[in-house]
Amino acid sequence: MSRAERLTGRASEIAARSTVGPKVGLWMLATGHAVTDSYSQSLLWPMYPLIARQLRLDLAQVAGLTTVMGLSASLAQPLLGWLSDRYPRICMVALGPALAALMIGFLGVAKDFASLAVIVFLAGIGIGAFHPQGAMLARQSGRGSGLAMSAFTVGGNIGYGLAPLLSGVYLKLFGLERFYFAALPAYVFCAGMIWVFRRVDCWESVRRPKTSSVDLSGQNWPALCALTGTVVVRTTVQVGMTTFLPFLVEQRFPREVWADVRGQAVSAFLLASAVAGPLGGMLADRFGRRRLMMWSFLLAPAPLLLGLQQSGYGLLALLAVGAFLLMLPHPINVVMAQEFMPRSAGIAASMITGLAAGLAVLFAWPLGAVAERTSIPDTLFWLSLLPVLGVVLVAPIPERAT
Repeated sequence: MSRAERLTGRASEIAARSTVGPKVGLWMLATGHAVTDSYSQSLLWPMYPLIARQLRLDLAQVAGLTTVMGLSASLAQPLLGWLSDRYPRICMVALGPALAALMIGFLGVAKDFASLAVIVFLAGIGIGAFHPQGAMLARQSGRGSGLAMSAFTVGGNIGYGLAPLLSGVYLKLFGLERFYFAALPAYVFCAGMIWVFRRVDCWESVRRPKTSSVDLSGQNWPALCALTGTVVVRTTVQVGMTTFLPFLVEQRFPREVWADVRGQAVSAFLLASAVAGPLGGMLADRFGRRRLMMWSFLLAPAPLLLGLQQSGYGLLALLAVGAFLLMLPHPINVVMAQEFMPRSAGIAASMITGLAAGLAVLFAWPLGAVAERTSIPDTLFWLSLLPVLGVVLVAPIPERAT
């Protein structure tokens, strides 16, 4: 029996023994994606100007925190994807968000850059643990359809997009000193996931014959690498914009509205990405994946560049339009990656949801150094032109796996 057949059989066994049907399982995973991503970078971005003033951090250090959390949340995902392929009963979809929320709750105890970096690094590990197994189970529940994967992806985008607003709510309710109360929603979700999978013995590893290597023959690595490159481009733009947008808000808005508009600005950008998810899946199914990716990269720079010239809420609206256009292809890219790697679905998903994002956040630190030496508007201007590079990367990607 091949590795692919064993994985398919194990997924079928899980589905058969689970207490919920495929549709309910898919929505549970989408909700879990929202909960998990609500404890990620976007929860912290609106707080960075406040934290920077409190701990006396410069822009390079603030961007460095984005890099640290992004690396732990993303670059660890290929290994976590391999573990989820090999040991599918380890309940990473419950353990991951629990760890992330626990670490985020310790934000108030950070006294300097180093301690804050350790906290966000460990939180990133928890966030990264959810994604490979979650994407693999979502694909199985949706039988590989673009719309089903969009539902899973949009759940994460919604959580990611609402987190900046939740950040302000948590600060008003608890303050940084009692920020650990913000972890409660994650604990409730994790308990629910454990209850859903209680008949599957999530905590027990599946013993399989040990092998020294993974069978990678017959898989389209060049297409996967080019596809990963397109995601790096999109994510670099998203990470750079959302990291520095709260600081740009403080330059373009009156001081008395900073606390509210910082979260609104980041949420507008990220929620536009969430809205793009399901529409992107339907457009890809109807008109083609490559065509959608090409037009996304061609159209996105214009509203981003125009938005940077605005002040007030025109800035937020135009940047949101740019984010919407930029992120249209993201959900279908996860499906494409898994089709290019049919015998390593977890690894393939982690290349898109993890490795690509990790490579993108590597640029955050140098972007912060550039912004410190020049200005935030100039840095974001050049960042808005980056999607043009994505057009070149789309060219070698086939429409379907061959």
